[in-house]
Amino acid sequence: MTPAPWSLRRRLMVSLGVAALIFWCVSSAWIYVTAVQESDQMLDAALDHTAHAVLAVVRNEASELNEEKGGFGTELAQIDHSDQNDIVYQILGPNGGLVFRSHGAPTAMLAAAHDRGFQSVRVDGKDFRVFTLATELDAATIHVAQPLARRIESARAYAARILAPAAALMLALMLAVAWSVRRAIDPVARYANALDELPPEANSSLDASRLPKELQPVARAIDRLLARVRDALLRERTLTADAAHELRTPLAALRLQAQVAYRSTRRVERNAVLEELLTGADRAARMVESILTLARLDATSELQIGARAVGLRVLAQLVAREFVPLAESRAIRISVEADESKVLGDDDALAIALRNVLSNALRYARSQIRVQICGDHQLVSMRILDDGPGFSGESAQRAFHRFFRGTEGGQPSDGAGLGLALVLRIAQLHCGTARLIPGIDKGAGIAIELPGVVRATAS
Repeated sequence: MTPAPWSLRRRLMVSLGVAALIFWCVSSAWIYVTAVQESDQMLDAALDHTAHAVLAVVRNEASELNEEKGGFGTELAQIDHSDQNDIVYQILGPNGGLVFRSHGAPTAMLAAAHDRGFQSVRVDGKDFRVFTLATELDAATIHVAQPLARRIESARAYAARILAPAAALMLALMLAVAWSVRRAIDPVARYANALDELPPEANSSLDASRLPKELQPVARAIDRLLARVRDALLRERTLTADAAHELRTPLAALRLQAQVAYRSTRRVERNAVLEELLTGADRAARMVESILTLARLDATSELQIGARAVGLRVLAQLVAREFVPLAESRAIRISVEADESKVLGDDDALAIALRNVLSNALRYARSQIRVQICGDHQLVSMRILDDGPGFSGESAQRAFHRFFRGTEGGQPSDGAGLGLALVLRIAQLHCGTARLIPGIDKGAGIAIELPGVVRATAS
């Protein structure tokens, strides 16, 4: 089952958004806890400050504090205890009795007379945070308290004031992430649109300078692919056009010969025409076979060629043996001089290359053809030499061109003109090359040079 395609833009936005959201939640929780703690510390400091303020007043009135006289409420009430945090206090006398309480303070004791410092208590059904402080010689004890509900409300309000800008920044961050992802992906989308609009016959590569650095290798790979596609299209069009042109002549000749044979009334003349017709049909068949082979090789890449180790000595002997009967009928001797060189490749394709070179050599050789194979682990050379007339100036320049035919006795050869083109293509598919070299005496020679596998051992 083919997996559903995924969107890079959506994945980036979701992943970055989720990461930012998680970071914001964690940081907000940390900020909230810190804000609550700081708020508690500030409110505790307020309790401590209020207790010391009350203590200062009590010290001034300490001589008049007793359980029978409670007329100091007016003076003590002047202390600012009516702030927004609802701080209340109680004052105990030397014997621990309640002598004064602020407005809103509970009638029950907020804490015991001997308690000191901070503590949390529940009085009259309400929870309080209490701070206790006493004068010298415990002449008076001060309980300063604040309802816990009020403290929690203040802490939350304080934390909310801190988190509100963070929430706004989080929204701005999400918008920035969306804009950044869109801006980063837009060059890819534009490149894809340009690639989609590129015509098959375009001879220029796409501008990938705006793509991210990470996608530059992909763009270069696409350019190389486009170049291979253009080459393949060019070879296909060239092959099709040349094949149509080259087949037009033999087909017209076949038609003419068939008409002559049809109209002929004499048996001898008809047989001669039919013999020419068969020869022309064989030549057309060879041309079609060569065209199909070349088309198949054009559609093949170096990576599709087999990677088996091929022993060239055995291969050359087998291919040469196929041509021995024809060579002997023309009084031509074929010799093979080969070491144990090996190459990585396809033995069938290499055999086709050898057959084409040997067939071409047999057409022009006078008395001998020599096959030489030698090399090492870096380069192996297959040389096919003959003692024929050699290549002329134009033939040497166009020998490996498709549908180029040399001359025999001043007349164009009856070959398809694809033999050496096939040889060159097969060599290229094996990461090698083919070139012309001097032959025997003043004859011609073809060298097929390929990367070797193992070091040669002379035989």
